[in-house]
Amino acid sequence: YITCRSRECSRPLFTGENIMNTLRDLTVKYDVDALELGYTKHYSEILEKNISSDYNPKEQFTKVLEIGVETGRSHRLWLEYFHNAKVYGYDIFEYGVEEFHKLQKDNPYLDRSIMFKGDQSNVDDIERFLSEHGSDFDMIIDDGGHTMKQMQVSLNYLWNSLKSGGFYVIEDLHSCSNQWPWLYGYKVIEDGDTLTTDLLDSLSKKDNKITETNYIPSQMLAKIREELDWCETRIGVEKYTNSKGQSYQWPTMLSFMRKK
Repeated sequence: YITCRSRECSRPLFTGENIMNTLRDLTVKYDVDALELGYTKHYSEILEKNISSDYNPKEQFTKVLEIGVETGRSHRLWLEYFHNAKVYGYDIFEYGVEEFHKLQKDNPYLDRSIMFKGDQSNVDDIERFLSEHGSDFDMIIDDGGHTMKQMQVSLNYLWNSLKSGGFYVIEDLHSCSNQWPWLYGYKVIEDGDTLTTDLLDSLSKKDNKITETNYIPSQMLAKIREELDWCETRIGVEKYTNSKGQSYQWPTMLSFMRKK
């Protein structure tokens, strides 16, 4: 905190470091693995990079979509962090459901929590979600199944629902290593797939090396390129071993895309 010296002013002001610690504290509070994966520091930097009285994501974001809810721990984090936003959770709700319902019971922010059951690689499900809940999202986070099809189908159909100036985030890009050929019952890399990391690298460099993928047609990919302000893929941690004792072959990775 920074406290004003004047007797009339004792209001605490938040510095960038305080804001970052707030997000870190919430990650710890809700036992979200984003901290050990090395993601929290990047979210903090991206969301607070150009904070001002005119631009404050924590205060001004009103619609946030998170694909991949599972137990709902990160969903609770975003509900508290973006305290003026409705947070939409999109999931197949087949894993961690019992713990999800248990945690939701004492969730004080249920009035802003909206759940949707659907498969992120199913176009009908995505279109149904958009029909029911509209667009104009400030941030879309893909922490879903992590297959090339799921990530790229979602980007193809959800990019247009992102606000100008909004962020599209894809987590756990280390699935592109194919260390796990199957995740949650889905094949991670199918024949002829473009690796999502390669696609994002091309978007970042604006080199047009990739003009289409199995799931994003050339016209849509050209539109994404035209509307993309910037794209950054970041390493979370160089080495990671999960709670099951599995050591990852690649560093943990996530990518941020900012829409013009």
